[in-house]
Amino acid sequence: MCGIAGIWSKGNKSIPEDYIRKMVDTLKHRGPDAEGIWDIPGLSLGHRRLKILDLSDAANQPFTDGRDVLIFNGEIYNYQAIKEQLTNFYSFTTRSDTEVLFRALQKWDKSALGKIDGQFAFAFYRASDRSLILARDRVGICPLYIYETEDEFFFSSEIKPILSIKKCSLDSKGIVDYFTYRYNIQNGRTLFSGIKRFPPAHFLKINLNTKEKYEKRYWRLNFNTYDRSENEIQREFNDIFDREVASQSYADVPVGLYLSGGIDSGALLSGFAKAKHDINSFTIRFSHDDKDFARAKELTDKFKAKSTIVDFSPEFFDPLEDIVYSLEEPFGDLIICANYLLAGLASQSVKAVLSGEGGDEAFCGYDHQRAFLKMQNMAQYPFFKLLINSYLKLSTPRLTQLLQSYPGEFGSEEQKRISEVFRKISNPAEAYIELVSLFNRSEITALFSQDFKNNCSIEPDTNPIIEIFESETDTYKSVMRAEIEQLTLIVNLLKQDRFAMRFSMEGRVPLVSHNVMEFAASLPYNKIISRINKNYLLNYTNSGIIKKAPFSLFSGKLFLETLVKLMDKHITRNIVHESNILSWPAIQHIRNKVVKGNILAVKKAMAILVFYVWYSVFREKGYIV
Repeated sequence: MCGIAGIWSKGNKSIPEDYIRKMVDTLKHRGPDAEGIWDIPGLSLGHRRLKILDLSDAANQPFTDGRDVLIFNGEIYNYQAIKEQLTNFYSFTTRSDTEVLFRALQKWDKSALGKIDGQFAFAFYRASDRSLILARDRVGICPLYIYETEDEFFFSSEIKPILSIKKCSLDSKGIVDYFTYRYNIQNGRTLFSGIKRFPPAHFLKINLNTKEKYEKRYWRLNFNTYDRSENEIQREFNDIFDREVASQSYADVPVGLYLSGGIDSGALLSGFAKAKHDINSFTIRFSHDDKDFARAKELTDKFKAKSTIVDFSPEFFDPLEDIVYSLEEPFGDLIICANYLLAGLASQSVKAVLSGEGGDEAFCGYDHQRAFLKMQNMAQYPFFKLLINSYLKLSTPRLTQLLQSYPGEFGSEEQKRISEVFRKISNPAEAYIELVSLFNRSEITALFSQDFKNNCSIEPDTNPIIEIFESETDTYKSVMRAEIEQLTLIVNLLKQDRFAMRFSMEGRVPLVSHNVMEFAASLPYNKIISRINKNYLLNYTNSGIIKKAPFSLFSGKLFLETLVKLMDKHITRNIVHESNILSWPAIQHIRNKVVKGNILAVKKAMAILVFYVWYSVFREKGYIV
């Protein structure tokens, strides 16, 4: 992948010549192989290239025929098929997917978006009508940010290029959303006031003469379910996944894959072995009795893959500032340190890497999704509802812990949260928001400082999730769509992009290709929520049943002590009072509970820690005013 940046000066006002240069220089890590800038009065476009397909300079960007111009980040996986459709109209001078996308946009304009398969964010300038089209792929694999003032419109693959030109204040509503969910949902908001995520599956067309803007969604996952036999479903999945992994394994540079030993990466390795003979896999071992690592070892032996392994230790938290700085949008879980470590490891051997991210979202594989749907089904029967309510009121947290597998201590706070979810279960949207919230509404009130509460509403944005539940007739479809469009997929794709790009490496995610996701969305409830979690991926790998186990770095004493040390290092009384966002007593209360290993306390502590590291780093860089 690459990095793109652009500035539109409304009314053809002059753009300072160093603006686009600063933005492009800030994106160097995304494209160290080539750079380019193109401008006309009122419009500047810049690009940093990571060479993956057609390594010649002829495919450098901005790509132009002397009139129209394209800057593009990503890969078009069906570019050869699109090229065949266009050969009667254009002569091609490169082997790149960039030139194919350029000609497709010339031929079909925004309708080209319905024809291309891939991951992308691009800007295309058409000289004949002085229009600019911005677009982002269907699920948001490739990032794109926008910032608009009265006189200018900025866009970029990352936030820092915009901040290099325009310093921003903090977005208070974005901060509330972050602490509610551990990350920012897909409502466009970031933690920087005015800087917005451009939404996935949308295009924006701007007439540079009239300043008119037209934005539209061009795709949305359709749950068009229909029944067929198990054999038919399996054959269909095998064919789709074979094609997807084969197309995403292709490159003119070395390609590898992350291997965790789980269901998703196991299927990925199986498909990769059909497409490639030389396999480079990269695995983290979290402990000597790591069951996932044992399965990863079995898979690499089975498929004769070269395996590069690194043991995780507390020292890997040392580059936390760079990890959070690279991420740009904080994610409140220190698993980001493992993600960063793995990307750095892979980048030493390959220039593109496949990841199993998105498998849980595509196939409703998270334990919290499946548990919620079971609760909702049981609540339909008065006897079971009464029984569960009575159990939650009378049982001890210790007894309830025996019924769940999440690593960590299950205490009264966790018991109360489950009880509250079940109390609201007749309103699935409200109950699900309670389930996925890190800090619920009452806890948010205690968390923020009084000054912050006096100046800002601490009500999180729940409307996007509520709207999803209101738009679907089946709760399980709402649950799946919420995770895909608003919750976990957003942050998982953000992580895989930022950390791969931090080390100048392209990340690819076959399990969230629209073909795979549309297949999963065609499965009836009894197939998607079957007794065996993600059985079509297991069958594809010819693997036995793997019980999905929730994972936390902080389930052992050593890592709990490390978390406390990190909090004491990065969250000082001075920084808390200076920022005037959170309450110091509330932070200390959570810190003191961490040593007991309580699940929610550990998650809350990580979210607070990551936020203050983020705040300190971006403040010291001068990006926050």
